[in-house]
Amino acid sequence: MFVDEINLSVSSGAGGPGSVSFNNLNSKTKPSGGSGGHGGSVYLSVNKNLNDLSHIMSNSSLKAQNGGPGNKNFQNGTDGKDLFLEVPKGTQVFVHNEMYADLHDNDSSYELIIGSRGGRGNYELVSSRNPNPKICEQGEKRKSIDIKLKFSIYSDISIVGMPNAGKSTLIQKLTNSKAKIGDYEFTTTSPNIGVLNNLESQITICDLPGLIKGASDGVGMGRKVLKHLRNTKFIIFLLDPTNEKFNIEEQISMLTNELNGYDKNYNSIENIKVINKSDLVQTFDSDLLYVSCFKNEGIDNLVKLLQKALLKDVPRIYSEYHKIFLQKEDYSIEKMENQYICTGDMVSNMVNISGNNDSVLDEIFFRFEKSPLSKEIEEMGASDGDIVVLGNLEFEYQK
Repeated sequence: MFVDEINLSVSSGAGGPGSVSFNNLNSKTKPSGGSGGHGGSVYLSVNKNLNDLSHIMSNSSLKAQNGGPGNKNFQNGTDGKDLFLEVPKGTQVFVHNEMYADLHDNDSSYELIIGSRGGRGNYELVSSRNPNPKICEQGEKRKSIDIKLKFSIYSDISIVGMPNAGKSTLIQKLTNSKAKIGDYEFTTTSPNIGVLNNLESQITICDLPGLIKGASDGVGMGRKVLKHLRNTKFIIFLLDPTNEKFNIEEQISMLTNELNGYDKNYNSIENIKVINKSDLVQTFDSDLLYVSCFKNEGIDNLVKLLQKALLKDVPRIYSEYHKIFLQKEDYSIEKMENQYICTGDMVSNMVNISGNNDSVLDEIFFRFEKSPLSKEIEEMGASDGDIVVLGNLEFEYQK
C-alpha cells in the first residue's frame, strides 16, 4: 500500500541523573560524583532505496534512548543512542503546519530534536560559592514533538491528465510498469512508477491519478495528486480528444490552472502537450504531439523527444531546506490571587535537583534569583508574603 503522509510523535532521550559522592567521606570534601549521560537525539535520514512512508506506522510514538546515570569516582553515564528515522528522498517535515525540512539529498540527515542534557554530578557543580556541593542534577526530561511527514514522488517525468485520458496505458507503453487500467473516474488511485525503456540513462516516469476541475481546491483527490509534481523535472499533459465535457483547449486550460492554483512554481516546470487516441482524430495541430496507445503509433517519437528534453541538466524547482530548531527554556507565570505559579522547561530544570535537602533548597533559591522569573514576578506586583510555586515547591516571596 502506497503511503505518502503520516503523523508521528517523536521524543529525545532523557538525560541521565548525576551522582553525589566524595573522595573524603568523613569530611564530605573532594566531590567526585560523575554526571549523567546525554539522551539520544532524533534524526531524519534520507534512504535513497525507499519509495514511500509505508515502513513507518502512522500515529506511533518513537523515542531515542535515555542517557545513563553518573556514578561515584568521576564515572560519567553513557550517552543514549540516537534515533535515526529513515525516509525517502522528497520528504517534507511539518511541525504545527510549518515546514521545518524539505529533504532532497541522498544520505542527508536532519536533526529534529537534540538529546536532553544529562544532569551534572557534584564534581561538575563545584564553585567558589559551593566548593563541596551535596547535590546533583537529575537530568533533563525527554523533549517531545508531534510531526507530520509528507512524501512527494521523485521522478524525471510526470504524466497528468483528466480521468480516462489513457495515462496508465501510456506509461505501460513507455515503461515496464504494470499499471491498472479501467474505464471510470479515478481509475489510478495511487501513482504508478516506471523506467523509460531502451535508454542508456535511467529516466523515471510517474503516472498520476486523473485531475478534475477544482482539484487545487481539494475536489476529488486533487491536492493529494498535485503535491507529487513538486519533485518532477518534466510534465506530459496527456489530452483526450474523445472527452465530451472538455475540448483540447479547455483541457489544457483546466490542467494548467489547477497546477498553478496549487503551486505557482509549477509554471516553471517544462512540459509537452500530447494528444492520445490519435487514431480517432480528424484534424491535427502542428503545435501538439499525437500518439495512439491503442495502435502503438507515435510512441517512438515521444520517447525521442523526452530523451532530448532530459539530456540537458533540467533543474527541479525545490531543493534541500533545513530550518534550525531554536533550543530555549520556555516558561510562563500565572497569577492566581496571591500565588505566582511558574511552569515550563526553565522551571523543571531549576528544581530538578536531588541530594541534601538544605543544599537542594539553597541551590533552587539561588537559581531562582538569577533567573528572569524573579524580576518578572516583581514586575507583576508581588509583595512580601505572596506565594511562589516552582513545580512541587512553594515558598514565600521576599523582595
